[in-house]
Amino acid sequence: TGRFIGMAHYQRLLREPPSTLLGSIVDTDTQGLNPDATLNEVSSYLASYNLLSVPVIDANDRLLGAVTVDDVLDHLLPENWRHDHRETSRTQVDIAQLEKEGVHNGTQ
Repeated sequence: TGRFIGMAHYQRLLREPPSTLLGSIVDTDTQGLNPDATLNEVSSYLASYNLLSVPVIDANDRLLGAVTVDDVLDHLLPENWRHDHRETSRTQVDIAQLEKEGVHNGTQ
């Protein structure tokens, strides 16, 4: 990859008109993390700057990749969290009773 010049923030991309050139909204002050950054450093960086991803840059300012919030969560959550979450989030619904009574907010 080429030399890292900055990043475009998702929120800013949404606010700008579609005709805006990407080069005019790139944040060149953003510093990436080096490949030896720890999970704690990545988490702290993302949280401190309210970012969804952080670039990973080598000593020659070459973009090596990026780490996302999802990447961090995958390392922090237990390996089977998706399976456990699906099992505990299922709700039994009696369709016949729902059709008869409708949906209530705890009131009659």
